[in-house]
Amino acid sequence: MNGSGVNVAGCATCTGDCCRRYKVGVTAADMRRVAAGTALHPEEFITLLKDDTGFKLVPEGPTLDLYLVRRPETGGCVFLMEIDSGKARCGVYAHRPLVCSNFPTTLERGAVGIRQDTVCGPDSWNLAAMELTTYRRDLERNREAWAEHRRLIRKWNAAVERGERERTARELYDFLLGPDRTGR
Repeated sequence: MNGSGVNVAGCATCTGDCCRRYKVGVTAADMRRVAAGTALHPEEFITLLKDDTGFKLVPEGPTLDLYLVRRPETGGCVFLMEIDSGKARCGVYAHRPLVCSNFPTTLERGAVGIRQDTVCGPDSWNLAAMELTTYRRDLERNREAWAEHRRLIRKWNAAVERGERERTARELYDFLLGPDRTGR
C-alpha cells in the first residue's frame, strides 16, 4: 500500500481500463491542480461536454462541463501512459483529479465503501487493507470541490446570461484559473 491509501498490489497489475472506459468529469479545483502541477493550459487536457448542470457559453444555450480529454488512438485519458507488458500508469499521478485518487471508493452515510460498478470489479480491492481515513478525508474534499464547482457554474452562467455575446472555452478556463477561485 502507498501513502495515498491505494492497494498497490491491485495497481501493480493495472491495465488502465478505468482510464480508458470512464468519461472523467472534473471540478474546477481539479483543473487548477492539474494545470499548476503540469504547467499545461486546460485547453490541452480539458474538453467541454454537454451536461445537465454545467457552464453556458451562450445565453439560453446548452450547458457543458469539464471532462478530461481522451486520446482517440487508445480511448484513454490524455494523461494515461501506456507502458510495457500491457500495463498503464497515470502521467499526472501526484496532481490527478480527486475522482481518480478516490477511485474505487464512495462515501455513503459516513462510511467508506468500494463502488460496485467498477470496470475491474469490486472484488479487485481489499477494503481492509486500504487507508480508510485518507479516503474519507479525500472523499470529503471532493464533496467540497464539487460544492465550489457548482458555485462557479452559477457565477459564470449569471455573467453569460447578462452578456450579449458568445463566450469561448478559453474564456471559461481563464475564469476558472483566475484570482477569484472561491466562486462566491
